[in-house]
Amino acid sequence: QEPIGKRKAIEAVWYTGRMMGETLAHTICGNRTAYNPGHWFNSAKFLDIEYQTYGWVNPAPLEKNRHFHWMHQDQSKCITIEYNQSTGEVNGINTFGIRLRHEVFHQWLTEKQDIDFVLKNLGKANFDPEFYARYEGDILEKYNLDLASV
Repeated sequence: QEPIGKRKAIEAVWYTGRMMGETLAHTICGNRTAYNPGHWFNSAKFLDIEYQTYGWVNPAPLEKNRHFHWMHQDQSKCITIEYNQSTGEVNGINTFGIRLRHEVFHQWLTEKQDIDFVLKNLGKANFDPEFYARYEGDILEKYNLDLASV
């Protein structure tokens, strides 16, 4: 089989393994089902360190793309968003120390939302438990400062 979109032929990630298993189970039970993993996503947690990725954020932005990066002053939390510099369409987001809702980012990537929309609505994607600090205001402020200097 050919990989779907930008995805790799083999993805050793438990999320994709679960989706492959569900697809196979449906097919074995007579309900032939195509494997459609949707947008790339992954997460990892080790003790109090948490990382999440939705969509595609390359180490250096692809041609015609740009990165927006925010890091908390104590360097324990950060986000990087890769987006098209002409249209603003978000290609993906990486977070470190901030939890986001998978369903929300899946929807935004499917809808091809732009970075302005994503950052203005970031609170809807926040998945941190009660009583955790919220950083959406700081993130949006940094974005607006970066935008003003372009």
